[in-house]
Amino acid sequence: MSPVLLLDATWRIDRVIGAERACELLLEGRVVAASDDIAAVMRSPSTSVTVPSVVARVGAAHPRSARPPICSPRRVRARDEHICQFIIDGIACDRRGDTVDHLTPRSSGGQSSWHNLVAACRMHNGAKADRDLAEMTRRYGWMLRRDPFAPTHGALLTVTLRAQHPSWEPFLAA
Repeated sequence: MSPVLLLDATWRIDRVIGAERACELLLEGRVVAASDDIAAVMRSPSTSVTVPSVVARVGAAHPRSARPPICSPRRVRARDEHICQFIIDGIACDRRGDTVDHLTPRSSGGQSSWHNLVAACRMHNGAKADRDLAEMTRRYGWMLRRDPFAPTHGALLTVTLRAQHPSWEPFLAA
């Protein structure tokens, strides 16, 4: 079954659910179709339900938490779009950021937090080793593409979903 993008009542991204769950919500009247693209057609002996690839909740919007999502290496790489964040001698690294680097190493008291972690290629993560970014900047001219930040739940979900389903793109851009 195809995944279905669930929007909240204000049509902001909520989460991805299965087609079966989307069918249940449609039958209960808790969501409405938000896309013409079809994710699945669910059949029973007495009925047939066409499940769109995007559905939106009906009713009052629930306030979103102001807290950022929990920081993890997978989420840091997603936030940084799996691109190495280091710029060396004015040239941005074009390699995949498949590791996570502590800007202030843990051995120097650096935390595993959104503001201290960036995606890095294996080569630059190894070259930086146990030095902090300030030292690498001073000695070798290292810089970052952008300062690390704590993303919102919606922004992190948008980055994660961007390549999954072409019909979701208009909802992800909003």
